[in-house]
Amino acid sequence: MAHVSKNTLTAPGKHSPNIEKCLDGCKEKFNQILFSVLNGGNQDAHKMEASIFNQLIKLGFLLMQLFFAIQNKGNYGKTIETAQGIAKRGRTSKKSYFSIFGKMKVIRYLYHIGDVSFAPLDIVLNLPVRCYSYFLSEFANLLNINEAYENASGLLKKFFGVKLSISASETISSESSDRYEDYYDLKNSLPKLESEEDYVVVSFDGKGVPMIKAEAAKIVARQGKGEKKQKKKEALVGVKYDVNANVRTAKEVADNLVYPDKKEDKNETGKPAKAQNIRYIASVEKPKRKVMEEIHEEVKHENFSDKPLVCVMDGALYLWALFKDVFKDIENKVLILDIIHVLEYIWIIAHIKHKEGSAKGKKYVYKKLLLILQGKVASYIMELQREMLSKEWKKTQSDKFLKVITYLKNHKEYMRYDQYLSEGYPIGSGVVESACSHVVKDRMEISGARWGINGSESILKLRSVAKSKDWDEYWEFFTAQAKNNTFFPDEYNLMNVQKNGCLILVTLK
Repeated sequence: MAHVSKNTLTAPGKHSPNIEKCLDGCKEKFNQILFSVLNGGNQDAHKMEASIFNQLIKLGFLLMQLFFAIQNKGNYGKTIETAQGIAKRGRTSKKSYFSIFGKMKVIRYLYHIGDVSFAPLDIVLNLPVRCYSYFLSEFANLLNINEAYENASGLLKKFFGVKLSISASETISSESSDRYEDYYDLKNSLPKLESEEDYVVVSFDGKGVPMIKAEAAKIVARQGKGEKKQKKKEALVGVKYDVNANVRTAKEVADNLVYPDKKEDKNETGKPAKAQNIRYIASVEKPKRKVMEEIHEEVKHENFSDKPLVCVMDGALYLWALFKDVFKDIENKVLILDIIHVLEYIWIIAHIKHKEGSAKGKKYVYKKLLLILQGKVASYIMELQREMLSKEWKKTQSDKFLKVITYLKNHKEYMRYDQYLSEGYPIGSGVVESACSHVVKDRMEISGARWGINGSESILKLRSVAKSKDWDEYWEFFTAQAKNNTFFPDEYNLMNVQKNGCLILVTLK
């Protein structure tokens, strides 16, 4: 009874006519490349470079044909032993293989167990279920997540001669994101290295994704008189990162925010205060709770006994309520309102009291921001209330006063900036706002782009993986998990050399 081996069975020196033909083709093409270089004359270097590259693509095609030829069509004997029982060899069947070098056919034997047919060679070589090779798929994905599908297809055609349709590109990216949850479930279950940074920080924010008409019509939104129908669906973006403490004074922060020309980029602890080990998540399909739960999985095993989990967000109260519920098992946590949003509200009052762009307006903002950073939010609220009642304002002005007062009251518990600064906590949500741009906006809002839920979710997943610097690990996991190996669940059956054959030895003459 034969076992399946990753080595093909042909006696050394006795190559089949097909292998000999492939070998001759490879040697002929290689000699052509050498000849063209040796006789290239003084042509432009870039033209020679392009010529060599194009010929290497053709040589790669021939080498892949040779690779498949030495597999002996996956002939592992009349019968082989599998986990499902004894399989009998049947007829051969052709499978399309679309590689970075072009399309080719792979002929391999089918084996049968009752009514079930399978090709052992597909398992041994981990051939994709569809025709697109995993190498081509990875290449296409890395283009798709950064470029419009049309542009990605155009680049593949120009440089590799690969004609990959837009629909094929969409299919590749859609199916390539299928193992996203499995990968992160496994990664989060493995032991993690202890972070060298002082604090673990999480943050969440929303970013709209332009939808196709059919999807946009499903979006339920309250519309006022004259308002247009909503054309975007909000993707929730979540980030987790590590950062060192950055102790600074209220004056330093106010100077940096209001008078940026005086900004000094320093960290008095001597350690970098930049975000490290960032994990990004963005989803337009999942409920917001699910996105938060994924970030929770990232941090739940951290030790928060001595130092708290820090959460920095903008003023969306529903996100604060959801965060408190999802992260309720972590008792030691600090919730911080993004200081940039606070600054925007101070500017609203400044523009009521002073001319826009005036030095007096900027001075007012600086003074009130300094007050808030010193932990005196209540004092500023009382001041605004007195001012609102002290004179007859226009209705629009009174409404703005009320808007700012309400905002500060609603978020006062997240505005203990004097404590945050003394502990060196981050007080800005710049990391998640940056993620809204480089994970979502930069791809999803390419000019003219309109998305369905499934297509946008696939790209967001793959971009999240890439931006989190997990791509290589994810792709290795994806290709390993894609192998349909129900017939040979253990490596013994795949790795044992067959009893009735030996390894092909190919020598170039």
